[in-house]
Amino acid sequence: MTGQLRGPDPDGPPWSVDLLADLHAGLLDPGHSALLWPRVNADPEAKAIIDALDSVKVGLGELSGAPVPPMPARFAARLDAALEAEVRQAFAGSGAPVALQDPPRPEPAPVLDFAAAASRKRGRRNAWGVGLLTAAAAAVAIGFVVLPGKGPTTDGVAVPAPGGSADTGPLAVREHEVAGVVGQVNNRFDYGDLKDKATAERCVAANGVDAKAQLAGVRPITLDGKSGTMLLLIVPGEKNPFRVLVVKPDCEALFNRPVG
Repeated sequence: MTGQLRGPDPDGPPWSVDLLADLHAGLLDPGHSALLWPRVNADPEAKAIIDALDSVKVGLGELSGAPVPPMPARFAARLDAALEAEVRQAFAGSGAPVALQDPPRPEPAPVLDFAAAASRKRGRRNAWGVGLLTAAAAAVAIGFVVLPGKGPTTDGVAVPAPGGSADTGPLAVREHEVAGVVGQVNNRFDYGDLKDKATAERCVAANGVDAKAQLAGVRPITLDGKSGTMLLLIVPGEKNPFRVLVVKPDCEALFNRPVG
């Protein structure tokens, strides 16, 4: 990124391009990110930069599927020569004979078989996938072996984060965990039993929240076993970054207080 600042204040528009890039890449801490996203989405200049970063990400993703050209013959020959020199030096004092081969000569380019090329490409992708899974499994195994006794055992079953569940469906949250799931609700708008934004805004008004409050995110949750919908609000004048309002379909509040 250029690093050119668009303004002196990192918490209000205009923001630096570097800050927006870090936000887009998910490098900021969850609390700061949750505070910035609704403001960035509301700022046309910042939103244009985020959209440009999205397009760059898509373009890079397309490049990952492009075919990889073979190493040029001249570089392959130089590499082979360097390896042979290393072998000669390593075995110089041992008296052991070293079998050397002539550098490979470039061959005429074969006629491209598109079906065979596609098959090889699929094979490379499968090999990469297996390699990544193997590396991940090895990293987990090392974590268990090198760090014994650092946390509760799970008998091989993954333990979800506090208040966490699958990315789809209601979040299962206890009252003391509400602040910890703000990042999973921010910038997401799943109205659940409330159906739409108009109903959500009626519930906000019915619970005495400032009419100028801005919806920063909506998601169905179960709070201490009770079904409801979590409304993440930015309320002008409040010291905390957010107010969380959890309501039933009839707008009865299960939770209503500032967090953050």
